[in-house]
Amino acid sequence: MLTDTARFDEYLGILKNRVNQASLELAESADQVAPLGFRENAFTAVALEILEDLGQLQDVELCYLDRRFGRAIGKCNAWGFDKEARQLHVVTTIFNGAEPPGSVNATTLTTAANRAVRVVQEARRVQHERMEPASPTFEMMRRFHELQAEVGRLQVVVITDGIAASLRSPDLGTEELEVTLDVWDIQRLYRAESSGRLYEPIEIDLQGRLGAPLPCLAIPDNGADYTSYLAILPADLLHDLYHEFGARLLELNVRSFLQARGKVNRGIRDTLRKEPKRFLAYNNGISATAESVDLTPMARGVGLRTITGLQVVNGGQTVASIHRARDRDGQDLSDVSVQAKITIVRPENIEDLVPKISRFANTQNRVNESDFSANHPFHVRIQQLSETVWAPGEQQRWFYERARGQYQVARAREGKTPAKKKRFDQMALARQRFDKVLLAKFVNTWARLPHVVSRGAQKNFVHFMGRLAKQHPGLWEPDDEYYKDLIARAIIFKRAEKCARQHKFPAYRANAVTYTVALLSFRTAGRVDLSRIWAEQDCSAAVGATLYEWMPLVYDEIVESAGQRNVTEWCKAEDCWRHLQTLNVSVPKRLEEELAQGQPLPTVGDRRQRRGFGLSAEDRENIAHVMQVTPEGWLYLVGWGSRSQNLRGWQIGIATTLAGYAAASWTKVPSQKQAKQGNEILRVAEQHRAWPMPDDE
Repeated sequence: MLTDTARFDEYLGILKNRVNQASLELAESADQVAPLGFRENAFTAVALEILEDLGQLQDVELCYLDRRFGRAIGKCNAWGFDKEARQLHVVTTIFNGAEPPGSVNATTLTTAANRAVRVVQEARRVQHERMEPASPTFEMMRRFHELQAEVGRLQVVVITDGIAASLRSPDLGTEELEVTLDVWDIQRLYRAESSGRLYEPIEIDLQGRLGAPLPCLAIPDNGADYTSYLAILPADLLHDLYHEFGARLLELNVRSFLQARGKVNRGIRDTLRKEPKRFLAYNNGISATAESVDLTPMARGVGLRTITGLQVVNGGQTVASIHRARDRDGQDLSDVSVQAKITIVRPENIEDLVPKISRFANTQNRVNESDFSANHPFHVRIQQLSETVWAPGEQQRWFYERARGQYQVARAREGKTPAKKKRFDQMALARQRFDKVLLAKFVNTWARLPHVVSRGAQKNFVHFMGRLAKQHPGLWEPDDEYYKDLIARAIIFKRAEKCARQHKFPAYRANAVTYTVALLSFRTAGRVDLSRIWAEQDCSAAVGATLYEWMPLVYDEIVESAGQRNVTEWCKAEDCWRHLQTLNVSVPKRLEEELAQGQPLPTVGDRRQRRGFGLSAEDRENIAHVMQVTPEGWLYLVGWGSRSQNLRGWQIGIATTLAGYAAASWTKVPSQKQAKQGNEILRVAEQHRAWPMPDDE
């Protein structure tokens, strides 16, 4: 059995390999950058993947900036913005590449944090206007400048490959911003990844925060594998916990906060604003889990002094609404109390028990089975398929990492000796490993949802799971053919990523990749021969050449169509995808000849217009717009138009025709006239507030 030191050394070796691989990919897409610079950015990318898996950060973008501003230096490596929490994340990396890891003293950590704060301060002074437009740093600084009125707090995250000294909270605050600091050194990364947990435990000193233990009622022990307590929590405590820990507090929750759009959320906000003293009576409260608690006897019942591993598994909307009410609405929460059931679950039971607690406790909004990701039958089945379906030749297979760390666990289990490790590495190549987030990216891109993919890994995954539940309700599970097609889509996506590196785009590379692949799927009606790609474990020369030739055109169109808008934000808009669908590119004859047989290519009007000739920009926009409407949407418009008599008979006929085209996955594309009239139908429905289609339809 390996000692802790040996495990740590093995972890360092694994991490080094991941960084080296990321360095090679960065080097392929750059002209001349110092090797250490490659490795620092590669280490940052790998560390951010770990932190995203742990729920520490979500949808953070890499962006390296290191420059002098007057007498001071500003430096950062990545950034992200949590709109709901109004929190800006700025990541800065201290990378030395030393073996074994060296120490990083408190002065170095503080200096790095101050340089990250400096970047945000300089962005307020319109520094982006002095930078090269359309560069990642320009976009980052411009975005910081645009967000200054929305940002309530800045979180500086320092990542280092060294061993960090303990650091008392340095004075990083500014007059404009509240600043917090979070340091992740190599030891903390190791502990988090090797713990087997789905999150990093939060430890809360309730007695210190409240001035006394929190009174609670213990549920009698019935011999079950858990214990539970009932308590009444001050709303101010929940506000402070969410303010400090954010999404980490909800890491095991089944959904993120949906903002105040649904009836439930509006009801929460209305109660907090109009009848705060009745909140306890009206609200269902929260269900939470924890790993352990420290108890003390009280006159009635017991008191909670500390709680470790607290997670709100049901009631995330309540917590986020309370935070929003105080922070955004200025609501006084002193009269608001929230009931809580706290269940103590041993770490080894968390992955099994917590989703069930969340599923059965959630009564405020309907929860689909798709909300429970890692244990969802779909993901379990994909993992089984990855273990049994071998690539042609029976020498290699793709590895699906359903839960974080499974690849390394399998590698350690199968590779007891250097020779066995080598065999495992040859059988399950690191570049053929994928997880839930990547799976959702491959599938949604090929499903022509690049604007959803561009919204970030977590939002895209949530969308994927919701879409999966609608498309495959009940007990459906993927089969071998689904899995092989999935891997083919992964191969196409990875080839597109290689093309993007070869083109050396200065920014928006990820957007160019997903939009180019989506455009390929759209223009070929999804008829790229996926079975051939699976059989060859590679794209054909025609597919690869098309991706390479189209990508700079897609990139230029994204940037140009954004105009004065932030390009990254523009890529998240459905209008961006509608616009890109009208891009004047042709399916090369070589690719056309190898498309799956049995269906015609999409046509627009007569054969002369098959490649788009004769279409105006308005025609293209109209066609793309009507093709964004689902079959259900067009059928709804048919019914609405008939009932309300707001549509003429011939318009109802066109809507019926478009519903048929949509149901056939648009293998036939509307003509200019059909698209023009389809847009008129949508305009009439919007005018009568019947479109977009109501949620309950």
